Amino acid sequence: MEQQDTIVVYETVAGLTKQMLLAAKQEDWDTLAELETHCAKHIATLKLTESALPLPSDIRARKLASIKSILADDREIRNIVSPWMLRLNSLMGSLHMENKLTRAYPQ
Repeated sequence: MEQQDTIVVYETVAGLTKQMLLAAKQEDWDTLAELETHCAKHIATLKLTESALPLPSDIRARKLASIKSILADDREIRNIVSPWMLRLNSLMGSLHMENKLTRAYPQ
């Protein structure tokens, strides 16, 4: 993959994480999951194709800015999603216990 193509993918991932953050803020979990799938595909592409060669300073600066943006958005997304996931896990645990009790003590 050319260096210019690589930076475009990084910037695309940064844009997707911005959209993911917006979806998380709006509690639009379906959109968040869909965007995460797109993001994962781009990241997989980077893992397979990114060169280890040094980048020119302008491209390196763009890459660094994209990575910082991705990490900041990811941190915010996790801050939003983590409490929701804890509630969901608690609810699922309660339902599991209820099912277990129903099977143990049928009416």
